[in-house]
Order: sequence, then structure tokens, then C-alpha cells
Amino acid sequence: MAAAFRDLHGPRLHGFTVLVTLGDSRLAERMAGFSLAAGAAQAAALRHPERAAAWLRARTLRTLKEQRRLRRPAASDERRAALAVLGVDEAAYRGLASLDLNARAALVASSIERFDPIDVEAILDAAPAATRRIVAEARKRYLRFAAGSPSAKPPAEGPMGELAGRVQGVATRAFSISETSR
Repeated sequence: MAAAFRDLHGPRLHGFTVLVTLGDSRLAERMAGFSLAAGAAQAAALRHPERAAAWLRARTLRTLKEQRRLRRPAASDERRAALAVLGVDEAAYRGLASLDLNARAALVASSIERFDPIDVEAILDAAPAATRRIVAEARKRYLRFAAGSPSAKPPAEGPMGELAGRVQGVATRAFSISETSR
């Protein structure tokens, strides 16, 4: 059961973690591994796939917050190279880099992975109103910086949402690359 749990959740969790750590691939791999091990130990209790996925991301985010004070981050060029493999261009990198860890997690969970609001709340460990505010602010900031001007207004979003469309491709590549590297 633990192996099936890792196979089901591992690749997507790794993609989430690479994006949230802004390309710190060694840290992302380690944190995703720790969370998967903890989740696999509780696989029976985490039967619902979406709730388990949210639990894994919440666990990863909490551990990342604890670890960031203890670890020297990877160099910017290493991060950019790791994200470039996933298709993150300069504009997307600028947008993601403008966000703090919590905001990146909110953006990735809501706009890329399209978790339900209740799951984003669990990931961020925040109340519904606070979660909506964090996600909205993360989207606005991301779009401002991705557009190249911190003072510019964010571009209008289309039916799917400009942000979701642009970053969905990155997520798809992140998740498919992590699946093929297994």
C-alpha cells in the first residue's frame, strides 16, 4: 500500500515542491520524500486521493517553512536551470520569485493544480477568507512581476485565466518530467 501511495502521489508532489522551492531541486526532492514517507505510513487514513494530496502538500509546506532557516538556498542560476527544464521562462521565473514561500504554494495549489478551495485552505493552514486573500494577492503579484513591471497593472484574465493558462504548461511539464525520471 505504501508503494502504491508513493506511485500515486510522488510525481505531482515533486512537481509542486520544485515550483514552490523556486527550483531548489535538492531541497524539493528531500522534502517531497519526507512527506511521502510520512503519508505512506498513514496511507490507510489518507484514502481519499484529493485529501491525501492536500495533506502531503501541507506537510511539505510546513517542513519547508521550518527548514528555510536552517539551509542555505541553491544559487539563482541553479534554480533557473532546474525550472528551465520544466519550461519556466524568464517572465514566469520573475513572477514566482516575487512571491514568498506561502504565496507560491497558494498560487501553485490553486492555479496550477486546481485544488478545491477547502484543500488550498488545508495546504496553507488558513481560514477561508485568509486563503482567498492570499491566493488573490499571489496572483496579482505574480502577474505584475511576470509582466516585467512591479508597478504595472496585471493583465486581464481570459476565460480560463491568463495565469492558469501560462502556468498550466509549466505544471504539465513538471509533473511529466518527474514521472519519466522515476
